[in-house]
Order: sequence, then structure tokens, then C-alpha cells
Amino acid sequence: MSHDAGAAAPTYYRYRFGSAEFDEATFELRVSGLRVEVERRALEVLAYLLRHAGEVVTKEELFREVWAGRVTVDKVLPNAITKLRRALGEANAELLLTQPRVGYRLSGLVERVVVGRKLASQLELSPGEPVPGRENFVLKRQLGGGHGGEVWLAEHAKTHERRVYKFGVDGERLRALKREATLSRVLQEGLEDREHFVELIDWNFESAPFFLECEYGGESLYDWSREGLGPLSTEARLGLFLQIADAVAAAHGVGVLHKDLKPANVLIAGQEDGWRIRLTDFGSGRLLDPERLEELGITQFGLTATQSIGTDSSTGTPLYVAPEVFAGHAPTVQSDVYALGILLYQMLAGDLSRPMASGWEQDVGDELVREDIRLATDGNPARRLAGAGELAARLRSREARHAQAQRLREDEAQARIAREQLAKSRARRPYLVALAAAVIAGVAVVLLLYREALNARDAAQDARNAAQRELERSTAINRFLNEELISNSNPFVAAKGQSVSLKDALLGARDRIARRFAAQPLTEASIRASLVAPLNMLELFPEAAAEAQQALALYEREEGATSRDALKTRSMLARILTRTSKFDEARKEVETLEALTAGSSDPWSKYLLSSAKATYDANRGEYTKAVPEFRTAIATIREADPDAVATRDSMRMDLISILTQVGKPDEALQEGQSLIDEITARGEGNELVLAFAKASVARAYTAKGDDTTAERQLLDAQKTIVGLLGADHTRNLVLLSDLYDIEVRRADWPKALEYAQRVSDGFLAKLGPDHNITNLTLINLGQALYESGRAKEAEARLRPAYGKLSQQLSRDNPQTQIATFWLAAVELDQGELDEASALIDALDAKALEVGGPSDGAWAFRCDALRGLLRARRGDARGAAPLLKSALEGLQQKSAAEGALYERASQALAAIGRKPA
Repeated sequence: MSHDAGAAAPTYYRYRFGSAEFDEATFELRVSGLRVEVERRALEVLAYLLRHAGEVVTKEELFREVWAGRVTVDKVLPNAITKLRRALGEANAELLLTQPRVGYRLSGLVERVVVGRKLASQLELSPGEPVPGRENFVLKRQLGGGHGGEVWLAEHAKTHERRVYKFGVDGERLRALKREATLSRVLQEGLEDREHFVELIDWNFESAPFFLECEYGGESLYDWSREGLGPLSTEARLGLFLQIADAVAAAHGVGVLHKDLKPANVLIAGQEDGWRIRLTDFGSGRLLDPERLEELGITQFGLTATQSIGTDSSTGTPLYVAPEVFAGHAPTVQSDVYALGILLYQMLAGDLSRPMASGWEQDVGDELVREDIRLATDGNPARRLAGAGELAARLRSREARHAQAQRLREDEAQARIAREQLAKSRARRPYLVALAAAVIAGVAVVLLLYREALNARDAAQDARNAAQRELERSTAINRFLNEELISNSNPFVAAKGQSVSLKDALLGARDRIARRFAAQPLTEASIRASLVAPLNMLELFPEAAAEAQQALALYEREEGATSRDALKTRSMLARILTRTSKFDEARKEVETLEALTAGSSDPWSKYLLSSAKATYDANRGEYTKAVPEFRTAIATIREADPDAVATRDSMRMDLISILTQVGKPDEALQEGQSLIDEITARGEGNELVLAFAKASVARAYTAKGDDTTAERQLLDAQKTIVGLLGADHTRNLVLLSDLYDIEVRRADWPKALEYAQRVSDGFLAKLGPDHNITNLTLINLGQALYESGRAKEAEARLRPAYGKLSQQLSRDNPQTQIATFWLAAVELDQGELDEASALIDALDAKALEVGGPSDGAWAFRCDALRGLLRARRGDARGAAPLLKSALEGLQQKSAAEGALYERASQALAAIGRKPA
């Protein structure tokens, strides 16, 4: 039973005024996009005022409309208005005007849009009544109905928890409810991850009205799409669809067919980090293997398998029904795939009511997605995609498929050119015979041909010389690798016994490069440039920078500053200098690179510049600037060198981390899953890079609040990273920092402090006390110490971090701002009020949102510091509103924990106890 059926009646509106929004259909009030809990009577007052916006509404009218037939006291209306103003917030409350001795008026611009119509109840149920058999839940509004059943939204009278009740009164609806209950239990018992399914809570099959009691999963995708789908990009729409496809694939995995997939049976709910999709209404579903019930220990409520679960009770909604089902064949997994294909087309076309008719291809821009839709909706199930998982995998691998298609096009173009040249060569043969006859007749022609022959000979000689030089260069490099690098890694040659390492071999070889290739400067430059990457991987940063500088000097001298070799090496040098926190030197190299590549349309030049800029911005904490540079770098390296897979993987991991940092975890997860799928598809030998990718994606799960998945993924990646690189490697230290973030979210400060200390000690030993990353780890350590009640120790870490970051990055930099915030908190704790005041005055909530967790709560944390400062200076009147606003805001943002919140609460309570 879908949420979209029923008879039409009075129209409901969604009103917008100021930064507030009120929905008559759901009776929800939102302020600045966040739902605000207000008692029902106050909202009924608001609804009446909105319906008469701009008019004076008398007190008598409001009593008559809102409290009709109820005994009230004089203060009930003013109390409702007060609660309403408090909920609306200071700015919006100014629009609610009191007309002395008369009533009230809602002023200002009020917009309204139609959101739906009230459905007629066949069961004689009404909003405001208790749910039959569930007296604690109150009916809010009817979501759907028809054929002896209805769907209602209800809310707990005290906790305001929302649930959905599916009612039925006749035998047919009872059978459908039992079928859905059984299949829901199969999903709940058979799946570990059930986030994309509506949970079945309880049922009543004993007395009419029979019902299922389910959690509330959001509004139907169809209703939401009227306003929500249009503004979304193609990638965002695909992201929503992939949630649907994953849910269907999971259901198929435990043997459950849906059979009635359509927008009305897909629910969507907004979360802080994006949209969450859930499947509902398995009342028409089918269990492919009824024996699964016995395996899972599930009873069918007295029905036999042949009566219900294993057979079909309906044909679904015609627009989404596969052709073979219309022809009388039993539904299969591919029948659901057909419905998914239709839904995918509709979502990309931006209209969930549009049928898939001739010419549909014009609504889908991506040729590969068009191919996926064709395969999903093929009229012959034998040619259709095998399952929802295959469709999802194809969509997630679009980047790799596009790259492969591009390579095929290039190969085909080269083959076509070769065929054309061969054809021209064959066509010229008769012409050459005639030309030979003409040569005999004219000396001028002979001389001309002689000169052309000389030119051709010279060109051929130049080509042979170039090839010879390249051969000699390759031979020299090969001999160097064998004689200097590989041979010297032999313990007997290196005279280091079993302790010889790649580091020893590389450092020993680099010292012999200049002597070995004194007469071959370009070969020397090439080898030095090649050493930069392994030295960087081994975290020998000064040595890597030195090799890049020497290689660049040789390339500039031999080939010029604008040669590709020189540009590539300069870009590499800029990135190495950035990672060693030499920002001034790095900036100069980036500026030089930008000047040398100005006006160039060469993809290589664009990649080299954008990759250097991206690394520079990211390491300075300017993440918003880094995102577009990373995207450009990834796109251009794919065009310039499709085989540079390792380079592209590394940049994509950086992009995943930075998307999470700027508050876009959904984009980070989408990019991360695509990368993981690509790495996995490459086969064996990619364990380490796969571990890096999983660690990068884990941070996005943390940002979405899924700490369990994030921790599991990090610990899984850590086994590979530590096993292959060691516990002291930077990659493991970064991973430990991510585990620290999880413990901060859990407020497990002893565990967080342990992680913070290990990370800080590791980076101090590796990078030294002046590196900006070392000082960033001191901020985390300082915060953990502050939260543990050790303010003096916290100050000892935070003060040097604040000083060095201010000097290296500026005081406005997001990373410096985080140091400033926690140092201010520590100084307040220690009574250093003047110093704390100066630090608090320098805080910028927007910069803190970029530098710290992007949870929207930094403005309230800053207010908490300001309120505490005023309270400790004895300014109770100035402190109280700041502290109150901060505490309410932190509660709304789910950030109401930790030492700062506790101190602010204590300060506000102390102010309340003081005599006026």
C-alpha cells in the first residue's frame, strides 16, 4: 500500500516567512532548515495566522479556532504566543506583532506552495486521535489509502517519536499486511546493514483495524521530487539512485523481490550530511526461496508458503512492470531491475511521472548511462542486466569506463589513420611511375628531386641520431639500476649484512650519480628526478627536495625552463617543499610554474600547475581552494597520461579527505567507493593502495556519524599499512589521527588522549618541531588534555602550536584558528582573562568550520567562550544571553558534550542562583 493513493479534499500549503518554514501537511516548523519542536496548540495558532497573513486576528478568533469547545484560562493564548516566538528565533519573532487589546498579526512577506491534499479516511480516523490499540501515539495525517487500507503518520504524545501505521480492515488487506510483515522480518533477520529499509516495529493481526507499526522513513520520493529533485546535479541524482539500487540488491541477496518498485515506495529523509533513501511497502513482494523462513526461524503467521510468500498477489504499477510480467510470466530479479531502469531514467530526466517513451535518450546526457538504462530495461529478460548490483557497479565505474572508451576511440583513430596512409601509398604508385618518366625529360625536375632526397636523408639521419641517443640513455639508466642500485642492495656487496634496506641502497646510489653521468647531464637529471618519488615515500623529505632541485637545474640548462621535463620537475619540487612546510619557497615555485605555463592548452601543463596548487592550498588548510585544483589535476592527468594510475589514485585520495574536511562527506563517499571499486577490479598486487583508499574513505564515514563503520575500515586498513610500511610511517600516523577523531566524537577522552599522544610523538620525531603538521598534532593533544581536566599541560602544547602556525600560516588560517580557540579555552580555565579575551576577539566561526569538524556548531562554541569570559569578569547580565544561546545551539547541533559545554552550563546555572 503506497503513500500516494486516496481521495482529494482540502489543500495543504507550505509557508515560508523570514528564515522559517511551516508545513501544514506535516505540522512541522523549521527555522534555518532545522526542525523545531513546539507544542501543537502553538503551531495551530501559527497556522491560523499564516492563513490570514497581514490581517489582524482577534483573540476571540484564535480561541474559537484553536481551543474550540475546550475550557481554557486567560493566559493560555499569550503563553502559546510566547512559545511560538521563542521557537521562531529573535529575527522571525519580530514578524509576529501584538495588536494591544485586540489580537495579533503576522507581518512581512509570506510565500506559500501547495504540498498536498487531505485524504478522506474510510476507517473514520482523524488527526489528533490516538492510534487504535496504541494510545500513546496520536494520528498526525493520512499518507495514503485505498482498497480497504490506509497509511497514517503518528507521533508519540510525549517523546514526539514518529511512526507509520498501515491499517487494513478486510481479508485481502490482512493477507497483504501479513505478507509484508513476513518479508520485513526476512530483511531484518537476514541483513546486517538495514539502513535502507524501514524497520517493522510491531503488528496487530488479532482485531480490526489490523495494522503494521513501522518506523518513519521520510516522505515519498515522488512527493519530495516536486521541489527537491530539480536543484540536484546529475551526480547527486545518481548518488540517490545508487542508494535505491543498493537496497534492492541487498533485498535480492536474501531472496526478497519487491515487485512494486516506484517513487511512491521509496522514502527520503534529510540528514545533516545529505539525503537518506529507504525502501518500503513489500506488501506485493515475493520470497524466491520460502525455505529461507525456516532457516531464519520466521513464522508466516499461519499462512502456508504456497498461499502467500512464494506466489504473486499483484502485478505492480503498470509504468514499472516488466514486459514478461505483463505477458503472464512470474516476476524475477530482472523484473525489479526493469523497474530500476525506468526509475533511473526518470530521476535523470527530473520528472518522476514521465513515462519512458521513444526519444528518451535525449534526456540523458551521458552515453554510458544511456547504455546502462537500455540494458536495464531491455524487453527481453535474457538480455537484461543480471541484477541490481550489476547496475550499481556499472554506474560506479563510469570514470574507468569513460577512460577505457576514450582509449578505444584513440586506438580506432590511429588505426583509421594508418589505413588511410596505406591507401594513399598504394594510390601514389602509378603516379611515381609517371613521374620517373618525367624526370628523364627534365634536368630541373631531377635537381628538385635530388634536393628532396638530400633533405629526406638528413631527416632520417636526425631520427637515427635521436634514437641512438635515447638508446644510449636507456642503456646507461639500466646499467645504473643494475650496478648501482640493485647490486648494492645485496647484503654482501653493501657490507651491511642482513640490515641493508631500500633506504641504504637509494642514498648510496644517489651519491654516485654525478660521477657516473658527468658526460650525460640529461640522463643524470632523469635519474635524479626518478629518485624523488621513492625518497618521498620513505619520508626522506630533505633528500627528495635536493634531488628535485638538482634535476631541475640540469633540465633548465640542457632543455630550457619550459620543457616538459623541467616543468614536471618544478611541480614536483613545489609539492615536496610544501610538504616540508617551506611555504615561501613552495609559493615561489608555484608562481614561476604558473608564469611558464600561462596561455598553454597542453593537458600536461594544466595538470602540473593544478597539482602543485592543490597540494600547496591543502597543506596550508585552505581546503575550499584546494578542491577545484584537485578536480582539475585529476581530470587533466587522466587526459595527459591515462596510464599514470598511481598518481591519479594518490590525488583522488587527497580529494576524498578534503571533501570530507569541507563538509561534503556524501561526495567523498561517492568518490571513495568509485576508487575502491577501480582498485579492486585491477586484481592482485594492490593491497597497499587499497588500504590507503579505505583509510581515506573512513574519514567520510566519521563525518556522517557512522563511527562504527569508520573504525572498522580504519583498523582493517591499518593491518596492511603497518605490515608493509611499519607503525611509524606517516600513513599510519594519519590513520591514528582519524581514530582520534572517532574517540573525540564518542567523548572517550582517555582513549583520545592516548591516540593524540602517539600521533604527536610520531610526527615530532619524523618532521621536527617546526613543521606545521607537527603543530597541528599538538592542537589535538592540547584539546584532549583540556577535556581531561589538565589545562596546564594543555597550554604547554597549544601555546607553541599557536605561535608557529600564526607565523607560518597567518592568524586567519583555519588551522591557526583551531589552535586559537582551544588556547582561549585553556586560558579561561586558568583565569588568564585578558589573554583569553584577545584570543577570543580573533576567532572567526567560518574559518573554524573549515579547520575543525564542519558541524555548524562553531559559532555557538565561540559564544560559549564569550559568555564564560563575561561571567568570570562578573558581567552576569552580558553573560547570560550568550551562554543560553550557546547551550541551545550546541544542543540543536548535537554538540552538547565535553568540558566547554559543561563549564558553560555551570556558569549559566550559577548566574540563575544569584539574587537579582
